[in-house]
Amino acid sequence: MSAPPDNPNYGQTFTKGIKYIKIHKLDKEGINYDSQLGIADNIIINYPDIGGVQYDILTTQQQGDHYLMGVVPSEITSSFNEIKDFDLTVVKNPMSKTLNPFDVVVFNDDNDGGLIVVGGNNGGFYDDPTDVYTFNTPNIEVSVTSSINVSNFTGLGGTYFSLLVPSSSIDEFIEGFPLDQFQQLGIQVLNTITVNGNGPASAQSLLAPTSGGPCFFAGMYVAFGSNQITLVYAIEEINQSETATTVDSTVLININPSISNFEYSDYNAILGNTMIPQFSQIYQDVDYTSTGGFIPINFDLIVSGSAVRASVQDSNYSQAGWSNGRYNGSKVSSIDFNQ
Repeated sequence: MSAPPDNPNYGQTFTKGIKYIKIHKLDKEGINYDSQLGIADNIIINYPDIGGVQYDILTTQQQGDHYLMGVVPSEITSSFNEIKDFDLTVVKNPMSKTLNPFDVVVFNDDNDGGLIVVGGNNGGFYDDPTDVYTFNTPNIEVSVTSSINVSNFTGLGGTYFSLLVPSSSIDEFIEGFPLDQFQQLGIQVLNTITVNGNGPASAQSLLAPTSGGPCFFAGMYVAFGSNQITLVYAIEEINQSETATTVDSTVLININPSISNFEYSDYNAILGNTMIPQFSQIYQDVDYTSTGGFIPINFDLIVSGSAVRASVQDSNYSQAGWSNGRYNGSKVSSIDFNQ
């Protein structure tokens, strides 16, 4: 018999992501959320970078001052595992690339020369020798600034598109394709720069969290007629530290059922239950707890009228509708009752 394979897992399924959440019953203000946590079916945690992430609750265990909740695993966390640093500045300077309308430029060694890393990149997410960029941003919106310097401007002007092009689509991009195929080819527009003369021009945008790659930085000049430009330099600056999404720190967790006044809502299953018994003003409590016979241990107190009052409602005994049906009896006198 051959040896089993290494780490066969034997049918086990391993799921990435958060599987358990531990939540204290008291919030930072000392407010007790025990009742809400005990009946919650999902919980939303507001991360400071990506906002709210919902976790559906499978199991709830009460453990002292906190709850341990087993949740449906979610791979969405506040950052991808690979991300260490996402500040990057890449430059092609000097350069001389003439672009006619709908011409493209790809910053790699095989086409128009690679970009040079001049800032950031402490995490190593740009490979300068090959110019292939593995585009895997953290779950924080990042600021992207694209800059070009133009000479030999002719015509009425046009628009320069700063792009990220997947390596799998680079051939189609270089050969030319309809603009409406950006999405099909996975091409991402970083910025659109209006070009209406010689000199520097730039644009800035926020890039939403995304994952993909490998890809190349590239550019495309869109114009009509005899418009033409020559790129003197191209710069791409990406910075994650300036645009982090902020979340109201006063609301870190939303619990579903999430309501403003839980105590007096339909979600409170014990709403209306008596917490302190109502004592009678008339009837006394008869205590047989230790006699085991017919004489209550508080007989003398009952005779004197000073025994503890019974926990019953006087209204039940004083209302005719209650007492007649049970004790006094009642008579139906309608002449057509039995017809």
